[in-house]
Amino acid sequence: MAYYHSPKEYEAKTGKRFSDKGASIHRTGSVKGMVKLGYWDKDADKVRCGSYIYLQNNFR
Repeated sequence: MAYYHSPKEYEAKTGKRFSDKGASIHRTGSVKGMVKLGYWDKDADKVRCGSYIYLQNNFR
């Protein structure tokens, strides 16, 4: 599980384009809880942008 603190950091480290089209939760939510309940894949990248955390589904 990779967690990035900004879209720029995500793009620089992975070479992939950030997208806000996927699933998201508010920053006060629990990424660990979303993974534990099976809503998010534990190996998918997560990116925080402003007040939301976005799940990245290998968008290019």
